[in-house]
Amino acid sequence: MTTVGTYRGTEATEIATYWSIPQEDGIMYGEGEGVITTKDGQEMATWTGQGVGKSTGGKIRFCGSIFFKASLNGGKLSFLNNLVGVFEFEADEQGNCSSKVWEWK
Repeated sequence: MTTVGTYRGTEATEIATYWSIPQEDGIMYGEGEGVITTKDGQEMATWTGQGVGKSTGGKIRFCGSIFFKASLNGGKLSFLNNLVGVFEFEADEQGNCSSKVWEWK
């Protein structure tokens, strides 16, 4: 999946892969990883994450933990280095999605 968004005001593109396995009661366990690049292509950060999700009303929603790595060059994405977050991700059947990350460092 490819998305476009902002990280503390910096426009970036994220390319991610996420897989999930159905569990009991319609719950899914999932893991993923991704790469974030600034719009100008000068900086990059990576992430890995784990979460649980459920499909309801034509949407799927995952919540979980996410771990970031970035270079320490003082650039626009360097704040992500060693950042731990809690995420919420939601997508619908048309491919529209939204995500939020709450930081904990």
